[in-house]
Amino acid sequence: MKTLETAPLNNSKSEVEILQEKLLASETEIARVNVILSQTQEQLAWLLRQIFGKKSEKVVSDVSSNQLMFEGFATDSPVSPIKPDPEPKPRRRPVRDGNDSIKLPPDLPVKTTIIDIPEEDKFCAETGLPLKKIGEEITLKLAHTPGSYYIQEIIRPKYANPHKEDAGILCAELPSTIFPKCRADDSLLADVLVKKFADHLPLYRISEILSRENIGISRKLLSQWVMHCGFALTPLYNEMVKKVLSSGNIFVDESPINVQVPGGVQKGYMWVIVGGNEANPPYRIYDFAEDRCHAHIFKILNSYTGVLHSDKYRAVRHEVA
Repeated sequence: MKTLETAPLNNSKSEVEILQEKLLASETEIARVNVILSQTQEQLAWLLRQIFGKKSEKVVSDVSSNQLMFEGFATDSPVSPIKPDPEPKPRRRPVRDGNDSIKLPPDLPVKTTIIDIPEEDKFCAETGLPLKKIGEEITLKLAHTPGSYYIQEIIRPKYANPHKEDAGILCAELPSTIFPKCRADDSLLADVLVKKFADHLPLYRISEILSRENIGISRKLLSQWVMHCGFALTPLYNEMVKKVLSSGNIFVDESPINVQVPGGVQKGYMWVIVGGNEANPPYRIYDFAEDRCHAHIFKILNSYTGVLHSDKYRAVRHEVA
C-alpha cells in the first residue's frame, strides 16, 4: 500500500514541474511577441508619416480622394483634396538706370545756363507769325570744378505755333556730351577718371570722398560710369595706336600682375606699348593678356595699318619675340 500511495505523489510533482516550465516558456514567448509588436507599430507609424505626412513629418488628414489606399491604412477623418501650391510671385526686375543711386544735398550751388534757339527760328517760316513760348526743358547734372561740386542747370525754352498745333514743338539741342541721359556732367566724369587712374584711388574711396560733401554716389554706379567712359574713349585709343605705329620709336614692356579669380589669384600680364616722334614718347597703350603668348601684342599692332611689315619694325618684332 505504501508503494501505491507514494507513486501518484511523485507523478504529481513531475506534472507541476512540467506546468511551471510551460508557463515560463509562455511568458518568454509573450515578451518576445510584445517586442515584435512594438517594433511593428513603430514601423507602421513611420510608413503612415511617409505616405500621408507633410515634410514636417506631421500626420495630416487632408488626403486626396485619388490617393492610393492600403488595407489597414485608412484614416478616421473624411478625405479632402490637397490644396495646390500657390504660384510663385514674379520677381521684381531691379531698376538699373542709376537715378536713385545719387543723393545730393539741398544746399548745393546751382549754375544756370540758358540755351535758346536762334532769333530767326522763333518765327513761322510760312506765315511769319512769332512762335509762342509754352514752357522750358530743364536738365540737371552734377558737375565738378576744382575744389567744389555744383548743379549744372540747363534751361531750354520750348516754342510752338499757336495756329498750327500739328507743327510740333521747337527746342534747342543739348550740348554734346558723353552720356546725354546721365545725371553726371562730363566734368564730374573726368574728375572720377583722374582720381582713379592718375591718383590711384579705388572707387570706394572716391565714394567716401563724395560722401564728405553730402553727395551719395554708390561704388556700383561709379564703376558703371568708368566702364562707359572706357568705351566712349575707344576712338581716342585707336588714334593713339595709329600715332605710335606711325612714329619711329616703339617700346614694348611686359609687367606681371596678380588677377583675382574665383578661388584664388592667378598671374596675368599687362603689355605696355610706348611710342611717339618726340624724345620722350608721349603715347602709352595698355593691353591686358592672360598669358605670355606674344600673339596678343602683335594682334593689337597688326589690327591697324600694315606698318609692321616694313623693314624698320622687323627688328622690334624680333626683339619682342
